[in-house]
Amino acid sequence: MEQQIEALLCGRQFKQFQESRVARIKEKYGLRRVDIEILYYLSQYKGHNTSRDIQHIMGLTKGHISQSVDRMQKMRLISFIPDKTDRRYVHFETTAEADAVVKEITKAWSEMTEAVFEGITEEEKKVLLTVAGKIRNNLERMTRER
Repeated sequence: MEQQIEALLCGRQFKQFQESRVARIKEKYGLRRVDIEILYYLSQYKGHNTSRDIQHIMGLTKGHISQSVDRMQKMRLISFIPDKTDRRYVHFETTAEADAVVKEITKAWSEMTEAVFEGITEEEKKVLLTVAGKIRNNLERMTRER
């Protein structure tokens, strides 16, 4: 596999870049990277807010999700809402206390996206999204087949 593609798929450089951009937020609010990722996810995907949704979309383990949401509930950044039709499910929602944090996270994410896509045309972004979607589908299929 070509080095550039492997680096993109592994994401180590992006994680390091991301870590440097959210370090101040982590320190300011006493959060961990996983907390920040989950808060951002919940702010963007309002209808997909169960532990299972987070696990599927973000690829986090049940343990990481459980520890993070428990920690953030104690910090009053998220609330737990029982599902109205299925007692086995709990929905997570950000609270008013989380608004300032989410705003900072969203700003950091926007700045990161802008920096990463610097010099890339809209057409190139569309191609990348198409290819990335196909790669993700292939990976999901191969994982299921295993």
